[in-house]
Order: sequence, then C-alpha cells, then structure tokens
Amino acid sequence: MNDYEVLLNRAKDLHGEVCPGVIMGTRMSIAAMKKLNMDPLEPNENLIVTVETDRCMPDAIQAITGCTVGRRTLKCRDYGKFVATFVDMTTGEAVRVSAKDDLVDSTPGLWIWFKNVAELAKEKNMPKVMEEKKSAIKKLSEMSDADLLYLVELQIDDTEIPGIPHHIVTCSVCGEHVMDKKEIIVDDKPVCQFCAD
Repeated sequence: MNDYEVLLNRAKDLHGEVCPGVIMGTRMSIAAMKKLNMDPLEPNENLIVTVETDRCMPDAIQAITGCTVGRRTLKCRDYGKFVATFVDMTTGEAVRVSAKDDLVDSTPGLWIWFKNVAELAKEKNMPKVMEEKKSAIKKLSEMSDADLLYLVELQIDDTEIPGIPHHIVTCSVCGEHVMDKKEIIVDDKPVCQFCAD
C-alpha cells in the first residue's frame, strides 16, 4: 500500500466512506504538509488548519493532520468553499490550498463533477449519481496536484494559538462567558456573537 492509500484509508475510517470531498481533503493535506516540510504520515503538533466548508473535506483533513476542533488546531469558517489554510505555528509559514476552478479550465475536476451531480440529483437519477461519484473518485485520485489544486504560500503573523484562554469577558446581554477575543463591542460593552446576531 502506498502513502496515498494509507492516508486515504485514515480519512475513510473517520468519514465512513470515500467520496470526492474526502479525496480532496486527502490531496489538499498531503500537498500542503509537504509544502510546509511536514510528513503527512506523522502527527505534527505545530500545525493549525482552517477549513472553509462544513462538508466532507474537513473530515479527511482531520484524519490526516490530527488537527481537531477541541485542541483548537482545526478551525471551520464555513464560506462554502473547498479551501483550507495550513499554518506551521513554529515558523508562521502557511499554505492556502483550493480546488482549481475547472469550470473555466480545460481539465474537468471537482466543480464540473459537482455541477453534473447537481443536475442528475434534480432529475432524481441516483444510479447515475453513484456512477458519477465512482468516476470522480478515480479521476480526482489520479489527477496531478498541478491540475487539481492551487497552492498559495502565505506568511501568518497572528493566528489563534491553542492553549489556555488569556482573554475572557462576560456578554453584557446574556451573561455568558466569551473567550479568545470572540466578542463584539456594542456601545462600548462586550456582546457575544449569538446575542449580536
């Protein structure tokens, strides 16, 4: 079994199946960690990842990187995008990885698959959806990183570091505590984001 298969199996075990999102999360993790000179087969305590979707991709990223929400090393900012930023806390180096926009490119990849499957789902053609899923899993696994992914190197100065919270306030509306500067100031008073909405 090669390294990719070992890592994909980790992702499958956590997520429960292999699907295009799990393939993407696996491929993104491998590419980003290698760019940061980290071994994706080994746990790395210096890694923080921010994902921009709450779909399948983050499960693969969690399985491969070992980053978790509870340890504050996996963050989700759900912008509905197949994008993840991997940050080496030691160096401040970061890599933002996204799925190439194959709707405007000549190499069909993730987005054309999503578009095709959405149309088939509208037609309630589930056998064809499953056929497309199998085809996409094979294709996304075999595509080169250059055809599948954009990798952009960044330098991060300030990231949310795991550990004991150093900033805690009380919401002036509900009275609940808010950690890590997540409050919003309204009329010079701290308000939690729930109450501010």
